[in-house]
Amino acid sequence: MDPTLFASILGAGGSIAGALAGTALGYKLSNSKAEVDVYIDNRVWAYYMPSNFAMYIPITVINEGSHSGTITDFKLILTSPTKQKWELFWQDFAEENSHKGEGWGPGRAASPILVHGKSGTQHYLRFASLGKTSDELSDVALQTGEYNLEIKAFDRNSKDFISKSYLFKNKLDTHPKFCIF
Repeated sequence: MDPTLFASILGAGGSIAGALAGTALGYKLSNSKAEVDVYIDNRVWAYYMPSNFAMYIPITVINEGSHSGTITDFKLILTSPTKQKWELFWQDFAEENSHKGEGWGPGRAASPILVHGKSGTQHYLRFASLGKTSDELSDVALQTGEYNLEIKAFDRNSKDFISKSYLFKNKLDTHPKFCIF
């Protein structure tokens, strides 16, 4: 066989194989399922409101998969240095209102967070404890010390698919209104 013809056939075969491999790889990368993850920033605000205790949590949600992913709900479990636990529930997207001379406040109501493929989003979320004492005050009593903050994210089927724990130190003595972790 002529060496030029042989080289042409071999080159064409290699090109076809390369194109098929590239197509298969592209198909796999563009059809990967959602890979959603949640991270909490290192600055958390906590307030004693007139009727409950609230925490304002800055979160980053990322999706490294190519398909969209949805988080329908969050829950926080706050554990004190003395191992007392409180559950806090997602109330709304929070707004920082220092430009109005006010503190943190509620924003739009809690609703599912959609994260498109290969993207991320950041939000401040407000979580509140619904437990109260007999005096109608919040049952959360913060002291100086190290707290464990566990965040759980729930999918469309109401199953927690993300659970992460973070350690925060409350550097302030118990204050009736505010503390920063």
